[in-house]
Amino acid sequence: MNSPFKLTAVLALVLAASAYALVAPTSASAAGPDSEKALLQKLVDHQAIEDLMTAYGMTLDHRDFPAFGQLFAEDATYGGSRGEPTRGRAAIQAQLDKTLTSNMNHLPEPGHHVYFDPLIEIDGDHATGQTLGAYAVPDPSARFGWRLTFFITYEDKFVKRGGHWLFQERMLVAAKAPSAAQGSAPAGQAPTVAPTAPAR
Repeated sequence: MNSPFKLTAVLALVLAASAYALVAPTSASAAGPDSEKALLQKLVDHQAIEDLMTAYGMTLDHRDFPAFGQLFAEDATYGGSRGEPTRGRAAIQAQLDKTLTSNMNHLPEPGHHVYFDPLIEIDGDHATGQTLGAYAVPDPSARFGWRLTFFITYEDKFVKRGGHWLFQERMLVAAKAPSAAQGSAPAGQAPTVAPTAPAR
């Protein structure tokens, strides 16, 4: 038998849904087709920027450097917390080609770029973003068979040119390793790690 509490909760949900069904069409109508079009465009742009972030990692993982270069504006800037940033699409492409091909840290292959928790702000044909990123390499001794070699924050500026979103600027900020005072990560949770390979 249902309790009075359950019946009350169900009734409240039904009433809330009914109220929303009455208000939502009115709100959409009041906003007008221009506002709806602008909202739809923002959603499309947001997805396009997320796809751009995904393509960044995929092109590097597949060593498709020509495709990687096309993700950047001709006058783009790319850099990290140390040294002067690299300027220009061709120079950025050449830098990442050299970094990954040389594999100076002798990292096991294949490695995979991952990104998560994107925060994107769009303003017309320009946008800014902040995303967490990591690079995982195979490691049979690790608990799940993979090891993080760096954990960073990407600070991005995007520009829309010719109907396509591109990186105008990508800056890499390395995460700091936890201090001894902070202790180890909880069981089952991967610890934050500092880069042991060039940020990419």
